[in-house]
Parts: sequence; structure tokens; C-alpha cells
Amino acid sequence: MTFTKEIKDRELYVYANGKLIYKRWLDTGQSIVVNQLVYDKYTLVSIKDQSNEQS
Repeated sequence: MTFTKEIKDRELYVYANGKLIYKRWLDTGQSIVVNQLVYDKYTLVSIKDQSNEQS
């Protein structure tokens, strides 16, 4: 899965495989998760952390 981020007009966009999953307004700090199927509890965990968890 490929994650990319882009900042446009004081807004942060995060894409997973080219699909928008997260948007944050940098001025106010408000955010929205657009696609919850892609964004789960393991999204913010690195591969190294997952391998340590399994052992």
C-alpha cells in the first residue's frame, strides 16, 4: 500500500493507492477520515512495530 501526502492551500491531503483517505485543515486543526476501510488501527504502526508485536 502506497501512502502519499500533499499540502494545498493550507490543507493536508493523505492518499492511499491514489484514493483520498484523510484531510486536515492546517489553520483550524480539524480533520476528517474520508475512507475508513483503508484507514484502520494498523495504519499508523510501522512494519517494524508489527513484527515486534507478533514475536
